[in-house]
Amino acid sequence: MGIFHKSEQVQRRPEIESMWASALRAAAEVTRRATSSESDVFRAVTEELRRLKLRGTLALLTPEGELEIQTRPISQSAESMLRRLTGLQIAGFRFDPQEVEIYREVLSTGEALFTTDQTDTIHQILPKGLRPLLSRIMNILGSEQPAIIAPLILADRPLGTISFTANWLSSADIPMVTALADHISIALGHVRTQKKMEDSLERERLRNQVAEALASALELPVVLERVISLAAEVTGADAGAIGLLDPGEETVRFPYIMGLPEELSLRPYHRGQGVIWQLIEERKTILRHEYSEHPGAIPTWVDTGVHAFLGVPLIVGDDVIGGLGLFILDTKRQFNEEAVEIAQAIASMSAIAIKNAQLYTDATQRAEESQALIRTARSISALLDHETVLQMIAEQAKALLEADGSRIHLIDPEKGVLRCLVALDPEANEIMAIELEVGEGITGYVAEHGVPVLQNDPREDPRGLYVLGPLGHEPESLALAPLKVRQRTMGVMTVRRLGFNRPFTPTDLDLLTAFASQAAVALENADLYSQIAAQAQRLEIEVADRTRELALSEAHYRALVETSLAGIVQINTEGKFTYVNQAFAELLEISAEELIGKPVTGYEGFVPEIHHMLLNRFYDRMHHKRPAREVHDIELVTTSGRRIPAIVASSLIVDEVGEPQGVTGLIFDISERKSLEAALRAERDRLDALLTNIGDAVMVTDPNGVIEYVNQSWERLNGYSAEEALGETPRLIRSGHHSEDFYAEMWETITNGRTWRGEVVNARKDKTQYDAALTITPVLDQSGKVINFVGVQHDISALKELDRIKSQFVSDVSHELRTPLTNIRLYLDLLGRSTEDPARVTRYLMTLSRESERLANLIDDLLSLSRLDADAIPFKPTAMDINELLAGLVEDRRTLASNRGLTLSLEADPSIPEIRGDERLITQVLTNLLTNAMNYTQDGGQIILRTGKKSRAEGEWVVAEVVDTGLGIPPEEITMIFRRFFRGHASQVTAAAGTGLGLAICKEIIDRHNGRITVESNGVPGHGSRFIVWLPFPKDV
Repeated sequence: MGIFHKSEQVQRRPEIESMWASALRAAAEVTRRATSSESDVFRAVTEELRRLKLRGTLALLTPEGELEIQTRPISQSAESMLRRLTGLQIAGFRFDPQEVEIYREVLSTGEALFTTDQTDTIHQILPKGLRPLLSRIMNILGSEQPAIIAPLILADRPLGTISFTANWLSSADIPMVTALADHISIALGHVRTQKKMEDSLERERLRNQVAEALASALELPVVLERVISLAAEVTGADAGAIGLLDPGEETVRFPYIMGLPEELSLRPYHRGQGVIWQLIEERKTILRHEYSEHPGAIPTWVDTGVHAFLGVPLIVGDDVIGGLGLFILDTKRQFNEEAVEIAQAIASMSAIAIKNAQLYTDATQRAEESQALIRTARSISALLDHETVLQMIAEQAKALLEADGSRIHLIDPEKGVLRCLVALDPEANEIMAIELEVGEGITGYVAEHGVPVLQNDPREDPRGLYVLGPLGHEPESLALAPLKVRQRTMGVMTVRRLGFNRPFTPTDLDLLTAFASQAAVALENADLYSQIAAQAQRLEIEVADRTRELALSEAHYRALVETSLAGIVQINTEGKFTYVNQAFAELLEISAEELIGKPVTGYEGFVPEIHHMLLNRFYDRMHHKRPAREVHDIELVTTSGRRIPAIVASSLIVDEVGEPQGVTGLIFDISERKSLEAALRAERDRLDALLTNIGDAVMVTDPNGVIEYVNQSWERLNGYSAEEALGETPRLIRSGHHSEDFYAEMWETITNGRTWRGEVVNARKDKTQYDAALTITPVLDQSGKVINFVGVQHDISALKELDRIKSQFVSDVSHELRTPLTNIRLYLDLLGRSTEDPARVTRYLMTLSRESERLANLIDDLLSLSRLDADAIPFKPTAMDINELLAGLVEDRRTLASNRGLTLSLEADPSIPEIRGDERLITQVLTNLLTNAMNYTQDGGQIILRTGKKSRAEGEWVVAEVVDTGLGIPPEEITMIFRRFFRGHASQVTAAAGTGLGLAICKEIIDRHNGRITVESNGVPGHGSRFIVWLPFPKDV
C-alpha cells in the first residue's frame, strides 16, 4: 500500500510542480498589476487560485492582534450550510492567533508549517460554544486534508497568513507556498504604500487650502463660515455647526450653523447639555453613526433629521474653546475614518484662526466700549439734579448696551423696598407700579447680594417673578448691575433685549457693571448735594437731643449699677479700684470707701495664691495680650475669713481710639450653685456606677425619642458605641420584624405616661438579630409632662433558642421513634395472623429485627448526643497517630468494600505529627464518615482516606479526609448536612439505613477537640463528596 502511494505521488509530482509554477506566475502578475486597494489584491488572489483549482484562505492581522479572514475558500453552498449551522460568516471572521498553536508558531517564527490534518486547528479557532459541532463543521469544510500555513511578511513585520489545502500537499510543497506568500505580501505592501502616499498628499493639500482660506480673514463670522463650508465639503457632510464656549465656560453657543434651522443657534447650552459638552470635557473626537442614540443627543437637533455625527474639539494650546460638529442627514451614508482624520486636521488649524478672530473682535469691541463709557461718564458727572441724573443714566445705559429697554430701581430707605423710578420701556407704567422687597425676584437678588446677574432666559430662573399680562409672556434677555458706592448698594440698573436672538454676554455685563459704578457715583453726588442743607439743620437738633440723652443715660446707669445684685468694680490702668458698688462691698463685709483708691493686688479680700495670676491677667489685658472680655473663677475672702467662690466677668474699657483705660468687673457669688453642683455630681456618680455595672441594657431618650444616654451593657448588646448612638433614635436597632402598628401602640402608651412592657426583636450593628424583654418607663416632671423615657431591655435570645431547640428536638425524636415503632406493631400484628407460612414468618421476623436494630441505633445516637450536650462523655486526650488509626480502619473495611465493588485506599502523609485527642471518639468520627461513603458510593466507585497538613490564618492543622465518588451532596443541602435528624437526597435514592444523627455527633466530637469538620461537593453523581476533619497541631510542634 505504501509503495502504491509512493508510485502515484511520483507520477503526479510533475503535474504538481506545473501547478505551483502557474500559481507563482499568477502571484507575480498580481504583484505587477497596479491594484488600487487591498480588496483588489484579495479578489485577484482568489480568482487565480480558483482558476488553478487550489483552495486557499488569506487572513490579515487587525490592530487588535487578531487574524481576520479576507477570502471565501469554499463554495457558496458550503458557506450557506456553515452559516445555517453556526451563524458565522467566513469572510470577516476573526480569531486570536495566540490561542491557535500552529498560527502562533507560524507568526512567531516567520516560517511556514505543514500539517496532515486541520481538525485540531479548526477546533482551536472555533468559539468555545461551537466546538461541540466540530465533526459537522469538518464535514462541510472538508478540512481533514493536509494543509500548509505560511506567514505574510513585509519588512520583517507580519501582515497575516495564507493557508493552502489539498489532498496531495506534503512538506515538500512548503518552499512553493512560502514563495507564493512572499509575492502576496509584496502586492499588499505596494497597495499600502500607495495609499499612504495618496492620503499624505491629500491631507497636505487640504491643510494648504484651509490655511489659505483662514489666513485671509479676521472677522469671526467670516472665519466660522469658511471653516464649516470647507469641513463639510471635504468630509461629505450635509450640515455643520461650530459651538464656542462663553467666557464663563458654563455655556456654549452656536454662532454659525450651516444646513440646519437657524433657530438652533438662538439658545445657549449649559454645562452637561448636548454632545458638545462631552467634546469639550473629554477633548476627544466623537463619531456616531446614529446621532439619536447618543445619550447627549438633543431632541430638537434629532427632529431636524440629523443622522450621522462627527464631532471634533477645538483646542488651542491647553485650552478647549469649543467644538466642530459635522452632520449627515442621509440615513444611507456614514462618515469613514478618512473623514475623521480630515476633520481633525481642519479643527486643529481652525481653532487657532477662530481664537485669533475672537481676540480681534474682543479688542475692537473693548476699544469702542471704553470710548463710549468715557463719553457717558462725562455727561452724567456734570449733572446734580437727582431726577435729571436718573433719566440720563437710563438713556445712556440703553444706548451703551444696544438694548430695547432700561430701568433703574432704587432702595427706599424708609420702607426698605425697591421702587422703579425710571423705565424706558413700552410698559413703563406697569413696571414702575411694582414694588419689590430686597431679595425678591432677580432685581431683589442683585440688590441684596450686590452682585451683577446675566440672565438670557429669565423664565427659567427660579429667582424670577411671574407677572400677569404681557410683561410675563414676552421672551427677553436681562443684564442687571448693582448701583454701589463704597460697598453700599443703593439700587439696581437693568437693561433688556427682546427675544433670544441677541443674548447678553459676560462682556456686556462687565460693561454694564463699569457704567453702573460711574452712575452710582453720579447719583451719590446728586443725593449729597440735596442733603447737605437738611443735614446741617438736623445736626443742630441732634446735638441738643444727644446731650439730654447722655444725662439721662448717666442717671439710668448709676441706678442700675447701685441696685444690681452682682458686685461691680472698675479698675484703672494703675491697677487701683476707681469704683465699687454696694453689692460688692457687702459681699466682702467692708465699706466701698475703704476699697476705692487701693491697688487690687494689695487687697486682702482675694485668696493670696491668686494674686500673681490676677496681676498677670490684668497687665496682659492692658497690652492686648488677652481677650477684651473674659470670664473666670476666683475665690474671695471676707473680713471674717469666710471663703466665697465667685465668677468674674472682666471687660476692657477703651477710649475713642481703642487705647485701654481700665477694666470693668462683674462678680457673682456662686456658693449656693457650687453646693448644688457637688450634690448633683455625687448623685450622678452613684447613678453612673449603678447603670455601668447593671447587667441589663439601659437607654434614655428625650421626649422626642432622641437618644441621650446608653450604658455599657447596651453598647455590648447592640454593637454600637455611645458616640454612635447619641443623637439617633431607637430606630437605629429596629430589625423590621415588627409592624408600624406595633411601634405606634408602644409610642402611644409611653407618651400617655404609662409604662410599656413586652418582647421585641432588635437588630445589632452587624445586622444580627436578638430577642429582648423590654420595659419603657416615662419620666414625668412635677406637672406630669414627659421629660424622658427610660428603656431597660434584657437579651432573651438564648432562652428563645433553647425553647425552639427543645420543641424541634421533641418533634424530631417523636417522628423518628414513631416510624420504627409503627413498623414493629404492624409486623407483630401480621405475625399473629399468619404463622403457617414459614417463609413469610421469617421475612416478618427479619423486618422486626431490622426495625428493632434501627430503634436501638436511634436510641444509642440520642444517648450519645445527650451525653455530648451534657458534657457527660469521658474525654481522655492522649498522643495518637492519625495515620495508624486510618490504616487500621482501612484494613478492617477492605473486605466489605471489595464485596460491594468499591476500591478503598489510604494516602497517608508520613510527615504529620501526632495529635492530642480521644482515640475512641476520633475513631467513632472517622468510622462514621467511612460508613457513609460506602453507603452512598455505587458499585465500581472509589473511596480514598487521606491525611496531610494545612495552613490557615488561625494556625496549622492536621487534616484527615474521606473522599468518595458517590452521589454527592446538592449545594442546597451543604448548610444542613450537620443538623440533627437531617437526611438528604442521597439517602432517599439509596434507601440506606440511618437516623440522621451521625454527622451531628461527628461535629460535636470534633468541636470538643477544638477542631472543625467541613464538606465539599458539587452535587453531581460520580463526583462524590469530600469530608475534611481539621485537628489542631500539638502546641509543642
